Amino acid sequence: MDRLRIGTWLVLYLLVLLIQVGLLPQIFPMGYVPQAVLSLTVLIALHETPKRGMWAGLLGGLMQDLWAGRLIGLNALTFALLGYGVAWVQQKIVRDPIFVPGLIAGLSQVVVVPFQWALLYVFGYHFSWLIFSRPLPVWILFSMLFTPALGGIVGFSARRNRRRPGYRSLSL
Repeated sequence: MDRLRIGTWLVLYLLVLLIQVGLLPQIFPMGYVPQAVLSLTVLIALHETPKRGMWAGLLGGLMQDLWAGRLIGLNALTFALLGYGVAWVQQKIVRDPIFVPGLIAGLSQVVVVPFQWALLYVFGYHFSWLIFSRPLPVWILFSMLFTPALGGIVGFSARRNRRRPGYRSLSL
């Protein structure tokens, strides 16, 4: 699967958001429900350009913010930066359909949670870091397992290296 259309992103984000708010609270205890939208943002950004990764993250984060109904823009900003960063990094790493998406999704949790805590702290929401980061190990593990599984279900495969225009290989 090369590049997804924005309508496809919207449908995927809606389905994952429904899983996040409908199914995952039945499995995980209160306060430990993982962000499945973040996993989808990482997955889409791994298969897009940095600009499109940023737009995908903005769309997913905005949908999650609108669903929650408070602090509109926190996830949108965070996921947009994450989408851009992951899409930029994916151009420089080995492409693997299982290990790389899981690793990047787990590392994304490690980056996103402190970034969101710092943003909230700057804007006057003073939460204890220990309470805010308590579910982080659960979220990291969930992201590392859920992202490759979601990629397999949706049909993402490892991106193939494309030839540059004007480049011809010699074949004998």
